[in-house]
Amino acid sequence: MTVALPDDVADAIARIDTPADDAVRVRPGLTGELALLGAWWARLTGDSLVVASFITVDAGEELSGAQAADSARALSAGVAAANRAVDAGATLLVPRVAPRADPSLTDGDSSGDIVARALIGLLTRRDASSVLGQPVGFSDVDWMADCARIRDTMAEHRGRLSEQLSLLDAINGHSIAEASGVLIGAAARRTPCLIDGTPEWAAALVADRIAHRARHWWRASSTSTDPGRTAARDRTDITRGLPLDLVDDEGWGSRVTVALLEMVRGTRD
Repeated sequence: MTVALPDDVADAIARIDTPADDAVRVRPGLTGELALLGAWWARLTGDSLVVASFITVDAGEELSGAQAADSARALSAGVAAANRAVDAGATLLVPRVAPRADPSLTDGDSSGDIVARALIGLLTRRDASSVLGQPVGFSDVDWMADCARIRDTMAEHRGRLSEQLSLLDAINGHSIAEASGVLIGAAARRTPCLIDGTPEWAAALVADRIAHRARHWWRASSTSTDPGRTAARDRTDITRGLPLDLVDDEGWGSRVTVALLEMVRGTRD
């Protein structure tokens, strides 16, 4: 069953423009990664002030007075959240998916991580083992258990691959749908976004399939050795982030990037 895009989401997609590819003069004294970061910001915003809005989404909670009961409504909620942030003066948006604890999963893991990695595997056509890393402290037994959960989730929902919203409904990916809406809504408002953790990369893959031009307004907050995030970035071809090689989902990459952007713009003392 095909799930139609809500009218407000379709309208936002229609308003997305590709940024001009004009050469940007790098600020004097900036070199290396700072120069690249400054040039990215100047090209997309005309070197405006950095006013970051970190938007945490959780489709299990009430958002804007309405319960996000399905992926289409969650997508609309994300577009609305982006609009509110931009209307309030934000010039940079950072969507964050609230974790969903699941006591049946490995310590420190969440059901949201399994869903996100299953989505990344499906949308990048990778197998489960290719989207799940094994950071320090993550035992072989734990890795195999989570890999099996991702594999089973992918197998169960592979038939829905061509219908993103139906897939998100079936996989309980409503928070990811809402983060996708933030990414689409920001692009429609010509506002850059930073993409950080694993669920946010899953959201970027979904948003990229729904609104391909929106990717030009997004940037990875940092590099990562996590194979799931690497697969998502390779598929979307989004501008690489700071060379930090982070493996956590704590949002450090976006916070560091925002702080450096503020310094590059000269807004810090």
